[in-house]
Amino acid sequence: MTQSFGDMLISWAPMLLLIGVWVFFAQRAQRVQLKQQDYMAVVQTYVTEHIAETKRISQNLERIAIALERRQS
Repeated sequence: MTQSFGDMLISWAPMLLLIGVWVFFAQRAQRVQLKQQDYMAVVQTYVTEHIAETKRISQNLERIAIALERRQS
């Protein structure tokens, strides 16, 4: 009862297909994760710059408020 190569390939085809699909989705998930990391780095940079700009605006508004208080006194 020896199987020919074709019969053996046909019997293993579903398992090989399953492994191929698993590898495809694993690589795809890894690419998505890398894109998410890049996106999070951009968001973190934006948030950091936004906080710095907000502090700068706050300092300017504080200086304006002090100048207006001096003017009214």
